[in-house]
Amino acid sequence: MKRTFLTFMLLIMVFTIKSFSQSLTELERNPSFKGITIGAPIGKYSDILTFSHTSQAGNVYHVSQESYLSIFHIKMQNMLVVERHGKVYSIFLEKYYPANNSGAMEFNPNELLVLFSELKTKYGDKFFDLDDTNRTPSVCGMRWKANSVALEIVYLFYGTFVDKRPRLSYNLYQLEDDY
Repeated sequence: MKRTFLTFMLLIMVFTIKSFSQSLTELERNPSFKGITIGAPIGKYSDILTFSHTSQAGNVYHVSQESYLSIFHIKMQNMLVVERHGKVYSIFLEKYYPANNSGAMEFNPNELLVLFSELKTKYGDKFFDLDDTNRTPSVCGMRWKANSVALEIVYLFYGTFVDKRPRLSYNLYQLEDDY
């Protein structure tokens, strides 16, 4: 009886741990942000998209609904969806940070760390550091890369007394072979 009970408890623990641990398979299986899915027909989202312009990447649309401008309670300022061949190719959100009272830009990656913590919980430890602090702008960020999609979060810092403001970005996009 004890052995059966212990085996039963062990199985419950294994399945519980397995169900809470996430991986890149979740990113591959559901590459979406708030219901906008990479690879879905762009027309599916016509009620929330406003055409902006065409670029080398494809047609670029602004998302017109404010409810889409937050990630894990972090308020973003802009959201773009890029379309290629009639399908959602990329989802991009960004936030700019103002100068302090003396006009200096401050390096403050706190919200990047919040995004990193939440995404690490969701997609696991299989990420690449994108950090490069030896150049301008200084880059702090991470990338999760599945088979067909990638997700990047990046904080760009251009310097203390410059015209360019620090920026936080989130980019979920379709991967393509480049050969």
